[in-house]
Amino acid sequence: MLHKSKSDVCFFQETHFKFGKIPSLPLSTFKYWYHSSFGKAARGTSIAIAKHVPFEHILTSTDPEGRFVFVKGKIGHTLISLASIYAPNKGQHKWLKLTLEKFATFAEGMRLIGGDLNIALNPNVDTSTGTSSISQRSLAGINRLLHDSHLVDSWRSINPSAWDYTFYSGVHKSFQRLDYIWISQNPLDMLTAAKIGQITVSDHAPCSSSISFSSLPVREWTWRLNETLLDNETRLSDIASKLSLYFKENLPSETSHTVVWEAHKAFIRGELIALGTAVKRERQRQINSLLSQIASLETVSKHSVAQRGLVELDTLRRQHKKRPRGYLLPNINVRVKLPRHLV
Repeated sequence: MLHKSKSDVCFFQETHFKFGKIPSLPLSTFKYWYHSSFGKAARGTSIAIAKHVPFEHILTSTDPEGRFVFVKGKIGHTLISLASIYAPNKGQHKWLKLTLEKFATFAEGMRLIGGDLNIALNPNVDTSTGTSSISQRSLAGINRLLHDSHLVDSWRSINPSAWDYTFYSGVHKSFQRLDYIWISQNPLDMLTAAKIGQITVSDHAPCSSSISFSSLPVREWTWRLNETLLDNETRLSDIASKLSLYFKENLPSETSHTVVWEAHKAFIRGELIALGTAVKRERQRQINSLLSQIASLETVSKHSVAQRGLVELDTLRRQHKKRPRGYLLPNINVRVKLPRHLV
């Protein structure tokens, strides 16, 4: 799922990893992992950084309650401090105040905070009902706290007049925007995009922000065989036929066998790249069609929470979960993405 998201830095909440029993995550595309766990299978926050990101780690700070993990380092020449947070269901104002104070002591350079706040900061536009169980006094205090900390809601800054939600409550039959990515004010000009995805295999929608970093090295690309292409008998037979035809046309000849053998590697690699691209394009078309239907139904449901629409939406989400292994889309609460042309 992470691999398909093509994200560079990912923030997670509710990982439910037990303290001292964090599972092995054998994903070659993500090299750096930082976790904060709780004694029970609850809470938990994590940060993952892709291996192609030129990240230099400096310091990590974790919460014994599993509600935050702070990471400080450098991306290229930019000093950056990251935080993945998961607020409690009650007492968010007090908890956030203490957490931001700890982060202020820890952080240096650009600050990025991503997480589940468990409240909608502005009920008028961040909830489908326009109401909140949190008092106006507490909400005002939280917004003032974020303002005094010089933190900006990245999605709202890009979409000042839009509305969208990241969570659907089946109990209250309402949508809310509970998940946020905050960026410090000084490097706000580096923020180029922010969006909210669809709620698919999780009860939260993934949030993403694109941040432009300068002076980053060019990313090198190396082709590797997608072994799943060989699992299909029809494709395997087609590849074998093309190989047989290649050697039939090139042997015997005046060209040495060594040259023919080395050339066949380039030939079959080109065929496999073309085949892989075609398979990926078709499966992505099916996934995009399914996600388009989910997005359309979500838009209708956010305007009017109709039971029939919710049933259809749930059916499409189950279909999305059951699609072929290896072609999963991202299911992460928060992610930060570096533009591909820069890395």
